[in-house]
Amino acid sequence: MKNFKRFLLILATIVLTLSIIYFIPENRKEIKTQHFTFLFSSSIDTATIIKLANALEDNYSRIGNDLKTQPSDNIETNIYAQRWRYVKATGNWSASGNIEGISKLHFVEQAWGESDNKKVAVHEFAHTVTLKLLLDNEAQPIDSKNFDKKFSTFPTWLWEAISVYEAKQFVDPKTLPYLNSGQYPSISELNNRLKGGKIYNCGYTIIEYILSKYGQDIFINLIKNYGDLKMTFNVTDEQFCKDWYEFVKEKYLK
Repeated sequence: MKNFKRFLLILATIVLTLSIIYFIPENRKEIKTQHFTFLFSSSIDTATIIKLANALEDNYSRIGNDLKTQPSDNIETNIYAQRWRYVKATGNWSASGNIEGISKLHFVEQAWGESDNKKVAVHEFAHTVTLKLLLDNEAQPIDSKNFDKKFSTFPTWLWEAISVYEAKQFVDPKTLPYLNSGQYPSISELNNRLKGGKIYNCGYTIIEYILSKYGQDIFINLIKNYGDLKMTFNVTDEQFCKDWYEFVKEKYLK
């Protein structure tokens, strides 16, 4: 009984300590560049933030040009040293980064599945530019409720592929057994972030294929058409995946 009471006391102390830590405001620093305002955990080396700032500024105009969209003028960029603080701020448990509208980024300094945090930053920034393109394409003034409902239909495969491509997160198809064996994923598989996350491995070559075959203008139309392959390319989902795989096989798997 004494041991059980001691265990409960220790457990209560741990819970109380963690609760206190959870509600203590984080000490943060701020750095501003031409287009970004960085708010980051004070424990993160400022030199790391400067590298991230340079990467984002270097890609600001390029991604805007790629997507034919003017990005937001000032983008708040929140960087967290601890994953639990990121989760607390965003409510996002399953990822290492996300956006909040067209002018706010959140990501963890050490991301899952990506050793280069500069690519994580550029990936999330590309999401804001894609969203800006969709908003700019809407009739003004925008009905937020209707747009949110419409945006919820934007396909995961295209949303992630754009950012993977723009962040240059290339994965060599030769390292992917399912591509080597000819078992290329379907659109439904690419839309599933959790079951293998194949879009993160295949996204780069998907956009590379689209740009190679259809060009930038038609690519932009695909985004404006919310990934509707039949409307934009006059192909079925199945034919698109087959044609993309033939491109990959010819370029990378010979």
